[in-house]
Amino acid sequence: MIAPFEEYLRHVVIQAPRRRRVESWDALAATLDADEAPPLQPPPRRQSLAAPRLDLSWKHNVRAAFRSGPAVEQPGWQRVVEYRQRVCLVLTIAMTAGILFLSDIMLRAQQMPPVTHQLYLAVYGVMTFFLAANFFKMMLGTWYMLRGAKGNPWHPAHTACDPPADARVAIVFPVYHEDVPRVAAGIAATWQSIARRHPDLAGHFDTFLLSDSRDPAYRIAEEAAIHALRESFPHGRFFYRWRPSNRNAKLGNIGDFCRRWGGDYTYMLVMDADSVMDGDAIVALLRMMAGNARLGILQTNPRPILRTSLFGRMQQFGARLYGSVFSYGLQAMYMGNASYIGHNAMIRMAPFVRHCLLPELSGPKPWGGKPLSHDIVESAMIVRAGYEVWFLADMDGSYEEMPANILAFLIRERRWMQGNLQHLRFVFLNGLRSIHRETFINGSMGYLSAPLWAAFLVISAYGMINFLQHGLLAIGSLRSIEMPMLMLLISSLVFLFLPRLIAIGVNIASGRARTFGGKDKLVWSVVLETLFSFFFSPLMMAFISRFLWLWVKRKGINWDTQSRGDEPLPWHDCVRYFGWVSVLGAACLALMAWQLATVPWTQQVLLSAVSGGLIEPLDLVLWYSPILLGFTFSVWIARVTSRTFPLLAARKLFSIPEEIDVPQVVTALQRYETRFRAVLPDPRAGETVAAAVRDPDFYVRHRRETRARAHPPERLLAKIARADRLERAEVNLALSDRASFDALHRSGARSIS
Repeated sequence: MIAPFEEYLRHVVIQAPRRRRVESWDALAATLDADEAPPLQPPPRRQSLAAPRLDLSWKHNVRAAFRSGPAVEQPGWQRVVEYRQRVCLVLTIAMTAGILFLSDIMLRAQQMPPVTHQLYLAVYGVMTFFLAANFFKMMLGTWYMLRGAKGNPWHPAHTACDPPADARVAIVFPVYHEDVPRVAAGIAATWQSIARRHPDLAGHFDTFLLSDSRDPAYRIAEEAAIHALRESFPHGRFFYRWRPSNRNAKLGNIGDFCRRWGGDYTYMLVMDADSVMDGDAIVALLRMMAGNARLGILQTNPRPILRTSLFGRMQQFGARLYGSVFSYGLQAMYMGNASYIGHNAMIRMAPFVRHCLLPELSGPKPWGGKPLSHDIVESAMIVRAGYEVWFLADMDGSYEEMPANILAFLIRERRWMQGNLQHLRFVFLNGLRSIHRETFINGSMGYLSAPLWAAFLVISAYGMINFLQHGLLAIGSLRSIEMPMLMLLISSLVFLFLPRLIAIGVNIASGRARTFGGKDKLVWSVVLETLFSFFFSPLMMAFISRFLWLWVKRKGINWDTQSRGDEPLPWHDCVRYFGWVSVLGAACLALMAWQLATVPWTQQVLLSAVSGGLIEPLDLVLWYSPILLGFTFSVWIARVTSRTFPLLAARKLFSIPEEIDVPQVVTALQRYETRFRAVLPDPRAGETVAAAVRDPDFYVRHRRETRARAHPPERLLAKIARADRLERAEVNLALSDRASFDALHRSGARSIS
């Protein structure tokens, strides 16, 4: 039943002399047409945007590199970065050569067939090279972590100054079917922190919720969130943009904003749906930008927070403890050539619009199309144009949330894998810094290493079984294997455990162990997380290898909604997605046990004799047990780690500093999330759209967002008049077209009830 017409006038802004009595729908429409309240988005001042022409042909770019002009004078930090790159490369090559030398000795003693021998060294060499490179970067980063920003004379903090009065910053939150109360809470907490801590600078900031949501229920909830934010913060400026087409996902969403409003803003602070930042961090970014016109992007290091599931807590603990050390390595090795990770970063708008709108890659998807992981390419492009990108590992006050279960983690990894493999198309682009070419290759190798690791495991298992079945066993042969294997084991333990030991030592020495629950809880958390990684890493290897196979077959994915809740995975999902891995693990375990059981008894006696009774053929299964058990019990691991165990938090296991000393902005985030969940409509409820369209308040407020078209969609109007069921796209059209929206409301939303 339609409410009395007086109900519609509560949110209408019209000067008193122009008000009229409303007694009919036509009179109401005329009154609403005269409504002077502004819409949820500011008037656009469109600018023409076009992606720069990029010739990605490697032949063309190699030739162009030889024809390049005189070298441009480089800043001092650039020479330091290049020197550190060379040092890291020399150490990496030396380490790789030494490990391969030991491996060759061991393989010769194992009497491995020549082809298998060469394959083993090739695969192991590639894996070791990239592992060693990351290791030495982390070691260098640890040294600079102890020195801090004061030890780096080129750090952007040294030139920070107050921004000019006309500097404007757009804080943008791109969303697609996200948890609306959580997004609104992040916006509210971020704005409140700016307004409270820096009220004199709050006028520089506008906040935009940029929606690509296709479900009208989410669109309605997002609009309601902006109205709630405006009512909660009357002095803030909050805007909403719903994009009719979500082409090119987040890349297209940000491009749409730049086209419509990019010319109105000096800087853009890009956030994610689960991002939150405190005012001190945001103002620090703004002051750094104002003090150095060469800064193109300032990327913070978002701290992971708020996870309660076992998997989520372990991941955010590891990222917080080890990731901070690695992040300092990135800052030390890259300085102004750092990467942009797509959110919690401030961007200088003009050069970003001019140089970072990426072209469509040739070829079919998933190899072609718009770059899926566009952020890393954008940082390379803006550096190519002469600007700097800094990864500020030492900045606090920037936060995000991590996937809460293994399935959500793997879904995200598949998206990132597809995007990182597209980066290989840019490796030879003329004008790029060598460090960005290295970043593109490293990002791809992070995923290509999964099938390499799988091949390495198969080859090494085959070589050892072949040695046990057919090799010439003698005391001398075992002696020749013993020392190389010991050295390889030590090197593997160094790569695996030294970063963890360094992280423990640095935090204990600096007194920060308290923020991880105390020294004993820190050590126990590292031990348990390391044990879990033994079983989790094989899962990653299996899934990434499968994802790569699907990519080779040109089966791509879309950038879809991310699961951000801590609800446990249902058993049927665990069986559906992880059952094949369990079957694979059981089959591999049975095959290995069968092969070892077929070792001739003469070989078994010789092995026992030359080893002093310490080694039996079936002992080889123990070496592979973390991998095989990780496969076999993958269904159970996925289920158990998705659950929340309050005892872990009570005992302060896997604690992070943001749990021990909760930042004000995180406390505000949780408070606002509780408030918004109580007042905002739930997009998952079946009647959300129909109830909103029938509501007089929503009708008046949303009508300002519609367009009065010269030629309304007659087919849609006819369906509404007949009360025919509307499809999702038709409901979205009705929410955008004024005549259709009027008809839909007057009909009592029968077409969507």
